[in-house]
Amino acid sequence: MVVADALLRFVLLCSVPTAAAVLGFVPDALSIILSGVAVLFEIAMLASHAPSPKRKGNAAGPPLRFFLVRLAALCLVQVWSLLLHESMKPDTAAESIGRDRHTAQMRGALASASALHASVQSESEMPRAVERAPERPAAPEQTAPAPPTVPRELSRVAPASLAAVGEGNFDVDAPPELLRWKPETISVVLPCAEERDLAFKTVKSVYETTPADILHEIVVVDDGSNPPLSATHLDEKVQKQYKVLIKRHENTVGLIGAKKTGGDAATGDIIVFFDCHVGPQKRWYEDFMQLIGENYRRMVIPQITALDIDTWTQIGEGGGMSKCYVTWDGDFKWGGTDDMYMGMLSGGLAGMSRQWWDESGGFDNKMLGWGGENIDQGVRMWVCGGEIVAAPNSQVAHMWRTGAKGTGARYRHVGDTIFNRARAVSAWFQEFSVKLDDYPMFYQRKTSGGAEWIGDMSTFQKVRDRLNGCRPFAWYLKRFKVVYEDAGLVPQQIFMIKEEQSGKCMLFMGHAGTSGSGSEGVMLSACDENNPRFFWHLGNRNRRTHKCCSGLRAWNTDQCLQGGQGGGRGVTGICELSGSNFMQGWSIGQDGQLSRGGQCLGPDGKGGIEEGPCMSFRNKGGSRFTKIGSKEPIERQLYVKAQQEHPAMFARLNAQMGADDPSIPHKCRESGVSCVTLTLADDGTSQRCLDGDAGVVQTKEDCALFYLDDAHFKLAESGKCLDTWSDQDPLTWGLYDCHSGDNQKFSRGEGSKFCTLVEIDKPQCFELHEWTPR
Repeated sequence: MVVADALLRFVLLCSVPTAAAVLGFVPDALSIILSGVAVLFEIAMLASHAPSPKRKGNAAGPPLRFFLVRLAALCLVQVWSLLLHESMKPDTAAESIGRDRHTAQMRGALASASALHASVQSESEMPRAVERAPERPAAPEQTAPAPPTVPRELSRVAPASLAAVGEGNFDVDAPPELLRWKPETISVVLPCAEERDLAFKTVKSVYETTPADILHEIVVVDDGSNPPLSATHLDEKVQKQYKVLIKRHENTVGLIGAKKTGGDAATGDIIVFFDCHVGPQKRWYEDFMQLIGENYRRMVIPQITALDIDTWTQIGEGGGMSKCYVTWDGDFKWGGTDDMYMGMLSGGLAGMSRQWWDESGGFDNKMLGWGGENIDQGVRMWVCGGEIVAAPNSQVAHMWRTGAKGTGARYRHVGDTIFNRARAVSAWFQEFSVKLDDYPMFYQRKTSGGAEWIGDMSTFQKVRDRLNGCRPFAWYLKRFKVVYEDAGLVPQQIFMIKEEQSGKCMLFMGHAGTSGSGSEGVMLSACDENNPRFFWHLGNRNRRTHKCCSGLRAWNTDQCLQGGQGGGRGVTGICELSGSNFMQGWSIGQDGQLSRGGQCLGPDGKGGIEEGPCMSFRNKGGSRFTKIGSKEPIERQLYVKAQQEHPAMFARLNAQMGADDPSIPHKCRESGVSCVTLTLADDGTSQRCLDGDAGVVQTKEDCALFYLDDAHFKLAESGKCLDTWSDQDPLTWGLYDCHSGDNQKFSRGEGSKFCTLVEIDKPQCFELHEWTPR
């Protein structure tokens, strides 16, 4: 009985620390020490009351009532100590517990996905190959192998992810049904450096505009703020209230490193990167959840609007900027496609799945500061099997550094943007990275620092190895042909423009790359084919055909010719790829005139050039320019070579883009419909054709598509019928609703000619040229 009584007392004395451990709490040191002291004390008490030969009676130990009093006092002190210990713990510990739980959930999901993948492989007759078979020329029709079975209910792991298919089995061209998954939570990453009140307002705005069940955490990366943000605006109370997890750099590493730290620490299904001075608008998260849920390899870019930092509200009703494209020197420009897809992102606002962040490698750990990471991520996403889309409804108001009070940068500047851009270009442009030598700021760095001046590039190769090689950069150029082919950034020819009277050529007076002022001058100077600034090429899309080109672009710059500016010089401006800037609509006609509408450039009689009505130059000896020194640039040579080396890859891409190309009329895609262009058959050598307004034009790119329906030629885009206008002029045509009159009917003539039924003095005939998609 004495032994049993002693054991029971010892157990009761250790009950509080034991219960805490069972419930998942870490017993504090004081509670453990108190239990130990109490046990020792009880042993002494038991020893002092032990029976002895000299002691009469049946005493079995110290009285029980005194033990219960001691036990009650001990438990009260231990519970108080435990509660105090828990209240003083830093929030990172609580977050760590949540992170462990989330990790356990994800491990379970990954295990389920792996089991699914194993069952798919066992049921499939043709298991997925680790390496692709050598490419063959594309056949007219290809039958794709049956895709693996897709689960009826989506899980939190996409069937095509590496977690599901296993290392070595990544499919860069995985079908859409294997990219779908079911995200549930979002982690928002905020890289902050000395942005104290702005950081708090951003945290509060994110928290208040995101549902609690979706917002997993706000990861604030304190990039060297002194004192730390956790000691000023983001204290423990704020961290608890707004689900904030703080990661801190003692020394500033810059935006790229801060975002990488935050991305690696985030544990939500989706990781969204914002700047530390933004105000997300209501329902901003919906596009991220939906679009990334459709494709776990999809990066989503919100509409970026302007923020009033005094009221922390959006300025205006939205319609912000988001679309960009990348130039040969690793810079980005506003503009791009007309659909939801984006070839490039501008900077810090973007979201992707946690799975894709891990697979694609996140941000480059060698880049410092900011700038260049958007080029890295933009190309990386596309060539390695992902994509970038613009969120149609998600709006995030952003504080722009306008110079107004409160908008200036407060952080310590670190890093080297030129270095970062060079790493991005060298990593993903592959053989096209030779273009960096065309830009003095890169060439000089390479000359002074050696070929390896950009540092160790092995991390990029590890990503390629993990994702089975990714695609060549030429694939990216073709995928965004609307920019690189149709807007002229991969020109077929570059040339000098010679003014015939003076014998001099048009010299672009700026430097290669981005214009610092947004506008540069053009002058006439002695032609020099060794000076790249004399070379121009066609640029900007034709607004009618959406193909190349409607203007003249200075080679390796962002500048297009805009006309004369006085003083014997011309002027350029930032190229508008869509062709919507009428000022940039300059071209050299067959008559040698450098014109835009009725305006021409010509000699001013003083050795310079000026702009004026084309007729005005007749009294000055005329205005005539010619292209000389034409050559195929290196970017075009590499582009053609890559397509020849990967015929099957580009055949697939061309077929996909042909089906999606909005510039191709739907009628021309219909089975049995043969679309043609109509060229005037007046002398057998004319290249003049009809455009979409039935006007006679000189350039092949402006030719519209028609199809023959019975005896009528119908415009493929609208279905309206070609009409002679019932006049005697073979150069005037119109488009009207179809009727049975002879002025809309044609009959076959000699060879491939078709002529009007109406009889006039001179035949009105066309040569038909069958159209095939490029």
